[in-house]
Amino acid sequence: MDDRPVTFWRTVTGGDPAPTHVDLARLLAAFHHAPDCPCELARFDPLRPSESRLRKAEGVEPEDRDFLDGRCAALNDQLQHLTFALPPGPIHGDAHTSNLLTDRGQVVLLDFESAAIGPREWDLLPTAIGVERYGRPEQQYREFADTYGFDVRAWPGYPVLREVRELTMTTWIMQNIGESTAIAAEFALRVQSLRERDFARAWHLF
Repeated sequence: MDDRPVTFWRTVTGGDPAPTHVDLARLLAAFHHAPDCPCELARFDPLRPSESRLRKAEGVEPEDRDFLDGRCAALNDQLQHLTFALPPGPIHGDAHTSNLLTDRGQVVLLDFESAAIGPREWDLLPTAIGVERYGRPEQQYREFADTYGFDVRAWPGYPVLREVRELTMTTWIMQNIGESTAIAAEFALRVQSLRERDFARAWHLF
């Protein structure tokens, strides 16, 4: 109607097989090679959520807020100078295995709330960070990279984009520091590791 795109949705059934990192790589490769999106997507702006969260943050120590604000500004400048290896286009924006479900025996990708036009490298970060921050097996990442056909960790821009992603992960948990001492402690741990530029320190999933 009025030349507007229309979508039809159905309930996902769940069940077996359980989605894996290989499924994620396969689905991302298919999504990244799909025809152009028929509707207009937002432009990739990964630091905007962190900037917005920091403006509204409550219960955060001023020195932590100032540090994270400073990292936003510095990383935004570095982002402008990155040369990406993969062609830009539609990206999922939050691509990890928790955003996979099984539907009638077939694994599907869901939760496109963060979809945008941007660098495909962004969608490959969560699996790599899962190894480096959450202790997931290196073999899982190797299988993921081999299935997708590109190793984002071997790309020279990876350290910058990884830090952008980890900053968004830190400000995400920052929003909930009043809910429990465990969340507050995790936020403190993440800020300290970013401040000390310790990119091998283990983080905890929430």
